[in-house]
Amino acid sequence: MRTSHAALAAALALASPLALAQDAAVDAALADVAPADAAPAPACTPDPLPADRAPQVTVTLGPEQPRVGDRVVITYRFRYRSRDRVEFEPDVVAFQQPAIEMDYARDQPERDRSSRPADNGYVTTDVSVAVQPFKVADVLVASLPARVNTGDEIARICTPEVRFRVRSVFGNAGHPAPKDVTDPVEVRIGAVVLRNAAIALDVLFAVVMVTLAAAGWWRARPKIVPPPPPPRHPYLIARDALEALAHGDLLSRGHTKDYYDAISDVIRRYLGGTRGFDAIEMTSDEVIAQVRKSPLPGVPLVEVERLLSECDLVKFAGYVPSHEDADEILRSAVSLVERGRPQVLPADGAKPGSGGAP
Repeated sequence: MRTSHAALAAALALASPLALAQDAAVDAALADVAPADAAPAPACTPDPLPADRAPQVTVTLGPEQPRVGDRVVITYRFRYRSRDRVEFEPDVVAFQQPAIEMDYARDQPERDRSSRPADNGYVTTDVSVAVQPFKVADVLVASLPARVNTGDEIARICTPEVRFRVRSVFGNAGHPAPKDVTDPVEVRIGAVVLRNAAIALDVLFAVVMVTLAAAGWWRARPKIVPPPPPPRHPYLIARDALEALAHGDLLSRGHTKDYYDAISDVIRRYLGGTRGFDAIEMTSDEVIAQVRKSPLPGVPLVEVERLLSECDLVKFAGYVPSHEDADEILRSAVSLVERGRPQVLPADGAKPGSGGAP
């Protein structure tokens, strides 16, 4: 019997803490679901002041209908006598409301506490605070204390409460009613025209792109370049050059030096092309030395030396030959070239030495 009474007493002792814990949990849950816009107890009580000394405080909101995530600027404007001074420092805690996910914004407006003249001997001062709500809710910022110094006394004044609703970015009507619609408008013909125009533009664009691609490929394709024609035989070049000099007018115009210089160049190119050396850049002695190593059949070396020497006399020594001497030097050059003519005359454009003299 004593055992039963002891067990009953222990059960009652354990039941009391459990019941208290359950009641506390229920109270906490009810507190969490309490409306966010419940009016808190007034936190500011103003000191009595005469009507002509009490500053006027107004509040503006920007934007007027804020949405979730907006930066909301609350501006307090104090209007007071010019000889008075108002001091107001916003309480950051009043603007941080975790229950409705509203924070004190990091980017705060610049606070210019200087006064600006108003009218009738009054001035105004603006103090702005930026907040940022992240939840749809009704916001209530409690009245905040400020001080006014009238010169005779320092009194407390209170700002008005700030109330505004944070709206959703998606819509704010819970059950929107259907709106009247206008009569249907026939748009099929215009839509068909626009569709056809769009298709035509697409086709034109495709044609232009294909054309540009084909043109790029055509320009970039490897081209077959025909081989250059073979060089002409030195005999043919010298023969044509001497014939041009014979029909030219260098002598009739008095350009004897140019005439002899041209004959010398023809003979030099002929000798160098036949025996494989650059005679234009050589002196006459160097040309004679090269011809001595590889003489031309039927052309005495003495004749080559005499022709080049006569040309050098006119070119460098200032010797002025007669017309008979000029004709004679041309005949000597033609004779030298013709005696060095290859045994088998090459076709015009054949390579030097093909079928030529040994």
